[in-house]
Amino acid sequence: MASLPRLASVSPRKKLGVYLATSRHAVSSVLIKEASGEQLPIYYTSHVLNGLEERYTPIEKLALVLVLTARKLRPYFQAHPIEYVPRTAIKAQAVADFISELTQPEAEGPESMKTEWLLRIDGSSGRKGAGAGLVLEAPDGRSFEHSLRFGFKATNNEAEYEALLAGLRLAVEMQVDDIHVLIDSQLVAEQLFDGYEARDPIMSKYLAEVRVLVACFSRFTLSRVPRRQNDRADTLAKLASRSGPEGEPDVEELPTRAITVATVATVGPLTTWVQEMLQFKRHGTLPEDKATARRLRQTQAWCCVIDGRLYMRSYSRPLLRCLEPEEAQSVLAEVHDVICGEHIGGRTLAFKVLRQGYY
Repeated sequence: MASLPRLASVSPRKKLGVYLATSRHAVSSVLIKEASGEQLPIYYTSHVLNGLEERYTPIEKLALVLVLTARKLRPYFQAHPIEYVPRTAIKAQAVADFISELTQPEAEGPESMKTEWLLRIDGSSGRKGAGAGLVLEAPDGRSFEHSLRFGFKATNNEAEYEALLAGLRLAVEMQVDDIHVLIDSQLVAEQLFDGYEARDPIMSKYLAEVRVLVACFSRFTLSRVPRRQNDRADTLAKLASRSGPEGEPDVEELPTRAITVATVATVGPLTTWVQEMLQFKRHGTLPEDKATARRLRQTQAWCCVIDGRLYMRSYSRPLLRCLEPEEAQSVLAEVHDVICGEHIGGRTLAFKVLRQGYY
């Protein structure tokens, strides 16, 4: 108490000095003057690092604190000459104490060294649409939530992949280097770790795109968790998929897929009724088989083509997206095993698929 530091006053045109100090979570500076061989403090400044500032290199932190000091102490900089003094020239005990106190040493232990970001994702598909929910958690406890509504039809598996890609791209934009992804989709998790083979062309393209983004991180891990442990992302995904066409204030519209999907194969024979109907609707081309040609003429009035995809009209339901055999198998398996989780008959299963918007 007898030797508390006092802020000194200044005289016009007196030469002043500035000492800069940086730590992991804050930057500080002190403005000083010399009097009778002693360095006296005139003004202190400090700034807590937020967000990306914590990831600055030491030289960037020094530049930041110098800019902040120059802005806050502009009158002193304009009225007094400032000289550069290397740290090795520090002699005054008060200034040395200032730097040692404000420059916090690197904390010890695994928790303080934690740099892993946590990404929770979930995709949802329903009658009104499809969407995704993202929750990105920083090592210091801050979290960033995002809700996306898709402007295109998507199965649950496709929605899960879209959510994963959107989350990884958000992490790349925020310059995340170490990330751990939590997902409740068994299919996506197994395909990413080669447990399941991605036979469907759409799933293969999604998987390839995910692996391209994974290469952007120095450390990437993925874990499958029960849905109850991923409830926040699930809530955001359902908010997006259930909102109206105009969307909600906190829901962002995603108009197109993250991958390019070819609707009709350009090589090989037309083997499915979907491809035959697309050819007939676009070019008026009929197959050689007379029975098939007659069936196409009779049913073509109920079909329409939107954005390269075939849809079936109905009396009381919205447009139903017509599925290729491989897509139909994937949707049937997902509705039967994932959504329902129970053994149901074929007729009931078919009506459930229709209510999801597929034909």
